Amino acid sequence: MNINKNQILNNGKIKINLVKDKIDIYNDIAKVMANKIKKNNFIGKNTSFILPVGPRGQYKIFARICNLEKISCKNLITINMDEYLDGNGSLISEDNPLSFRGFMKENLFDLLEDDLKIKPENIYFPDPENISQIEKVIKEIDGVDICFGGVGINGHIAFNEPVDEGSISPDKFMRLKTRVLAVSRDTIVINSIKYGGHTEFIPKRCITIGMAEIFMARELRFYLEHNWQSAVLRRLISIEPAPSFPVSFIKEHENSSITLSKNVLKQYVN
Repeated sequence: MNINKNQILNNGKIKINLVKDKIDIYNDIAKVMANKIKKNNFIGKNTSFILPVGPRGQYKIFARICNLEKISCKNLITINMDEYLDGNGSLISEDNPLSFRGFMKENLFDLLEDDLKIKPENIYFPDPENISQIEKVIKEIDGVDICFGGVGINGHIAFNEPVDEGSISPDKFMRLKTRVLAVSRDTIVINSIKYGGHTEFIPKRCITIGMAEIFMARELRFYLEHNWQSAVLRRLISIEPAPSFPVSFIKEHENSSITLSKNVLKQYVN
């Protein structure tokens, strides 16, 4: 716990970008997305992103940038990381307030002007009825440009929940692909906070892309915006890559970074 801010920002293991507030995180993601699409549109190339629902505030900003600057998203391919499942193992209804599909529709897809919209056939979510689809799509487009993401309190990325090292090797964990799994108790608790702590409202099962698909992206950009992610940051930097803390593996990617707001550093000495 004696680690200081300078040791974090200059840790030598992964690039750290520091911004002032949460809104700066959302602006950063939105601008990176818009600039990548503009660059690829200029040379007639498709753009592909793996996208999270958490962070969440970037999508309305991104849609506004595209509408103002007339940036076409017709050649954009989006792959969302995950979705909740109902008690029968099917995707929860899109009109469920917890649905990531519903969130993306309301906060991004429907906000783009008609002549700029992402083509419906270029929008992907992992589906328990077609487990192999995401890997197949990524291979067909020869990898993803950028994977954006947040980090759970237990170090999960997407819904790749921690696994005890005694039950899986790091190499095998890294090869995990899209799959159905149980949502961990830690994740259920933290995700229930905005719903008054009613953990019974949070689905107990989910589907997620795997570490294998995440690492098929040419760039990984992960973001920390909450005070409670201070411990996530410390563990990410200090431990060796391990299945018990999935985000620790992103240090192994040749082009990865963490962007954090200043509140995440408050627990550390100057």
